[in-house]
Amino acid sequence: MLGCRRCEDMAISTCGHHILLNSDHPPFRPSRRLPNAHFQTVGAFLMPGRMPQYKAVKRTVDLPDGDRLVIHDDQPERWITGDRIAIMLHGLCGCHGSPYIRRTAQKLRRLGVRVIRVDMRGFGDSELISRSHLHGGCSPDLQSVVSFVQELSPLSKISLVGFSLGGNVVLKALGEWGSLVPSEIDSAIAVSPPVDLIHCSWNLRQGGNRIYEKYFMRRLKIRLARRRRLVKGLADSGINPMPDRLVHFDDQFVAPVFGFSGAREYYESCSAGPLLEHVQVPTIILTSKDDPVVPFEMYHRFSMSPLIELVATDHGGHLGFIGQMPAPVGRSKRASNYQPDRDLDPYWMDWRICQWVTAIDEASFQYAEVRERLQKRMRARRYV
Repeated sequence: MLGCRRCEDMAISTCGHHILLNSDHPPFRPSRRLPNAHFQTVGAFLMPGRMPQYKAVKRTVDLPDGDRLVIHDDQPERWITGDRIAIMLHGLCGCHGSPYIRRTAQKLRRLGVRVIRVDMRGFGDSELISRSHLHGGCSPDLQSVVSFVQELSPLSKISLVGFSLGGNVVLKALGEWGSLVPSEIDSAIAVSPPVDLIHCSWNLRQGGNRIYEKYFMRRLKIRLARRRRLVKGLADSGINPMPDRLVHFDDQFVAPVFGFSGAREYYESCSAGPLLEHVQVPTIILTSKDDPVVPFEMYHRFSMSPLIELVATDHGGHLGFIGQMPAPVGRSKRASNYQPDRDLDPYWMDWRICQWVTAIDEASFQYAEVRERLQKRMRARRYV
């Protein structure tokens, strides 16, 4: 259970700081077919699961610098203004259609949560309407999305959910906001976030991990070549030919485009790690100790807010967490039949996000009841 230490030491009736975020979870047991980190990481790409039909409403968010990005609004049928919203940010080379995003969004929507899937600049449906690019420190873009969503439903509480690089963006934004975090944001989940970009860049250049660097660079080269042909006024450093190493791409393209002197300054400025101690929202970081892309040891290098809980499994790879097939519990596998102690498919990560997000409102309701009872007792004592 994650909560405010100061609140735990005070009477509940005087605590208005934080709603508890329940991080309880069943153990992760990796699929027998995917026994190690690389199998889990690649398996998540090759085994995307059943992809739901696209039913979202596409919206365009204007950004303060004149650029734009696209969000995909998945609203449940019975959702009403004031119900919970989850804003989801993908990782590098991902988009609203990435399997982990689509699966989790569908499950949350069936559980009654409205989901906003963000296509960061240059990816997904933002690819040809954005003039700039995604980078690890684009927390102002998240602020713009949050403001846009607040206008759509001013009474709704918001959970932020970020995956990989998107998780770093979420944590960086929370650290920058500190105590000034928008009041609608009451929780956050970051899955496998690279909070130390220098260490992650080094790790991708080691041994077998280069397969992931090659994957990222192949996708980045194809996308940038297409955007150079089709996007008028594209922010560009003019580098040609494109490098084969991600650190060189960050040094020769990303850094100059965003005004950094080089890759090191970019990494140092955009890593969320140094800001984790300033987070003022209940947050869960979910990661695996065998992640080949984002090394687990980096999380112990930074001081963390007492409102952050690190949930680390022994296995799971990077955005993998494909578990053993659960025992059948009936004909229906709809997420609306979900019970916190029993997943309906092997995608363990998806269900933990659903479990933690939906538990927030239950905890809030229970907290309100307890607080009301304590206030009644205190009022009664005044008249004794």
